[in-house]
Amino acid sequence: MPSFDFSLTDRLPSYPAGAGRLLLGAPPSHGQPLLLFVHGAYHGAWCYANYLSYFARQDIACAALDLPGHGGLPQDATFLHAGIRDLAVSVQRATDRMEGPVVLVGHSMGALPVLVTATEMARAPAGIVLLAPSPPANLPGAAALPTVPEDVLRAPPGDEEIRERFAGCAADVDVSAIRRRLCAESPQVLNDRYALRVAVNPFAMRSQGLCLEAGRDDPARHPAGQDRAIADFFGFEHQALADQPHAMMYGEQWEGSAAVLLDWYQRTYDRRRRGTR
Repeated sequence: MPSFDFSLTDRLPSYPAGAGRLLLGAPPSHGQPLLLFVHGAYHGAWCYANYLSYFARQDIACAALDLPGHGGLPQDATFLHAGIRDLAVSVQRATDRMEGPVVLVGHSMGALPVLVTATEMARAPAGIVLLAPSPPANLPGAAALPTVPEDVLRAPPGDEEIRERFAGCAADVDVSAIRRRLCAESPQVLNDRYALRVAVNPFAMRSQGLCLEAGRDDPARHPAGQDRAIADFFGFEHQALADQPHAMMYGEQWEGSAAVLLDWYQRTYDRRRRGTR
């Protein structure tokens, strides 16, 4: 059974990134691109503990970002009204801290501030990776969802949804380690995704990328073909991982998704080193 040990992130050095916080897993070296992981709704940098350990062992520079109000950061009055574009400010600040090339990796809701950053900042990222991404508003056929009340923070999901949707584990698996770290979410952030309020210009995308589809994802949020359509919309490579739940970075088969990301990274970085796209 999975252990869901996220304690690595409690020991990593951290740095301000706007109103967010950057956790450094392995420092940049030799000009190689750094993988900057951006979490989705209710989560924090902690959810990437497995990935940070995995890529550090591969001698690949990596870091994870706590977006404002996540990962134990304060949820003050401004957090209630924070939307996707407010979160994108911290993604850009974190990217600006890195002197060398950066690959932005966004999971679920975190894909949207990553895409906004990639298409609107002056320095294009070295690459983009989307993990079970939320769709931009202007994706043809994107699935909208019922909105939530905007006058109160949204409580995180309970154990049943954590098991079924996030971790993809059996009903007898203890998920308290996940539940303790999940946080309430800004309703503006959720409704930006649910009501499809954040458009991203595909013609402004200057980075190559990868979109990983979780085969065991919630079909209401990720209907058949939507993740592939996102990849095609931005000209990214697409791979469907049949055994992965929504939170593929800590599900029981997480190492399989990390290996796919590693393969793409090595192929992409080798092309960059040869001066080809």
